Amino acid sequence: MLNGCRTTKIFCRRNCPPGRRTKHENRVLFQNAEVAVAAGYRACRVCLPLDAYEGEWKPKRERIKKR
Repeated sequence: MLNGCRTTKIFCRRNCPPGRRTKHENRVLFQNAEVAVAAGYRACRVCLPLDAYEGEWKPKRERIKKR
């Protein structure tokens, strides 16, 4: 599942910080990236939902803590 914002026409992974800040009334959900792109939305430049990796995105600070 992906979050989309009606006002910006951007879609993100569910746990992307910018996507979580979207107001509830502006949020739209997509089953996958292909559906979002077909609806005229562009991919988020923070979480990069079009990348081949299909798992959940982790913020950089979480990845650094594990090292």
